[in-house]
Amino acid sequence: MKKWTLLAAGISAALFSGCPGKTAGSGKDYDVYWFNAKGENAAQVEAMARAYQEETGIRVKTFSIGAGAEQNQPLIAEMSSKNMPAIFSIQGVNNLATWLEGGYAQDFSQVENNPAFSQLASGIAPELRLTTGGTANYGVPYNVEGYGYIVDKQMLADLFGLADTGELINDLKAASYHDWETFITAVDAWIKNPGSAPLGINGKTYTLGAAKTEHTGALNGVIALMGAQRWTYGDHLVNVALNAAFPTINDALNATANDVRRLRGPLTAYAEALDFKTRHLAGKNGPARRGQDLVSEANFGYDQTVQLFAEGKALLLKQGNWAYNNISGLNKAKAERLYFLPVKMPFKEGDITAPGMTVDRMNRSIPVYVPNYYAVNARCPEEEKQKAYDFLVWMNASPAGQRFIVQDMAFIPYNADPERTVVPNSLGNAVLEYMKQGDTIGDRYHGAPGPWPGDILGALIMEQYLTKPVWDTGDYEAIAGFGVEKWIQLLPDRQ
Repeated sequence: MKKWTLLAAGISAALFSGCPGKTAGSGKDYDVYWFNAKGENAAQVEAMARAYQEETGIRVKTFSIGAGAEQNQPLIAEMSSKNMPAIFSIQGVNNLATWLEGGYAQDFSQVENNPAFSQLASGIAPELRLTTGGTANYGVPYNVEGYGYIVDKQMLADLFGLADTGELINDLKAASYHDWETFITAVDAWIKNPGSAPLGINGKTYTLGAAKTEHTGALNGVIALMGAQRWTYGDHLVNVALNAAFPTINDALNATANDVRRLRGPLTAYAEALDFKTRHLAGKNGPARRGQDLVSEANFGYDQTVQLFAEGKALLLKQGNWAYNNISGLNKAKAERLYFLPVKMPFKEGDITAPGMTVDRMNRSIPVYVPNYYAVNARCPEEEKQKAYDFLVWMNASPAGQRFIVQDMAFIPYNADPERTVVPNSLGNAVLEYMKQGDTIGDRYHGAPGPWPGDILGALIMEQYLTKPVWDTGDYEAIAGFGVEKWIQLLPDRQ
């Protein structure tokens, strides 16, 4: 396994000093400390901790990162503090190497004296385990998540004067990238100058309505983009392209230089799709343009962009089912009408080298995977670890814990059967529908070298391209070449 260490991020050796050894009754105001990496659910996490204390008397301290924020630096800071968390988050097998090197990730196969937790851990399906191989198991999945372009079905119906959007959505899902561009371009033109206009989607003709309606009246752009959040294009958008070349996370994790060179075509398609996407953006007071404003947290951070979508200023929001609660909090009626459309890219057949993958399958699928795992800090006192195990069992196996997971957090349980599972929110059920149909791709970006997706590629896009008004084919090729070169430079033996 390739290792991307905390030391590489400039972390002090003090991080490896371990828990201070305090236990309940030694001055702490909690019994177990939970670091939560899903800031979108901070309020629900606090409520869950309170409910657990009321039921068991065990005090759970919680810390949540900001909604849409990256977890690594806040987690490192907490691990460097006097009282580090006993429950923390690991983002896939690549991130696991960091915490194994410091001796922080507890191997659940070695847990003793807690039969209920051992049963929970051993029951995690092999394909969902956070492992380096063998019997090792270092995480309990948070949930299963999916993402794509979120769309309000009622807004879509109003755009085309339809009573039901089922057929249109199916055609948009199956549409080629060319048809997708036609759709986005036509809607953008309609927003600026409404009027009846036909367009072809997947071999069928649909006609935009003559005038704006209650649900489409606020539209000023097609897509809401979190320009200040590099993970939205450095992680999640580029992840789609990585699925064209890598059949599994481990294939990405163990890629050779020749394997990485196969990314040039997919990354060129990624750059072209990103250019097109960022030419059709909604803004607070009108259409958004690439420039310094777009990369400003104050204007295009997570919360601001979700609000644009909730207020009906954008037709599409590239986000995941984790955004359901945020949207519902701003516009509950809209939240009940949401669905996912795939993130499409202009792939050529020669770009697709992952076995079993095709251009059509890429363009009709959404990424679905386990985004985070609950890990237990092996360096904490045994008493606190045992309390952490007990809390994870309650969260994932008790009726009360599952109510928080499914209803309050709007999560899809990691062991959900898509043939039978229904969750009480529109986006979760949309993910389950894609799972049932088999139209899913995975989280290949978790197999990339640690800093590559966000800190390297994402930073390049944010600093040099989202501020640039016009891109051309030379820019697409430059972005792809940069991505390939930097990945190869991060290979341990520089093949």
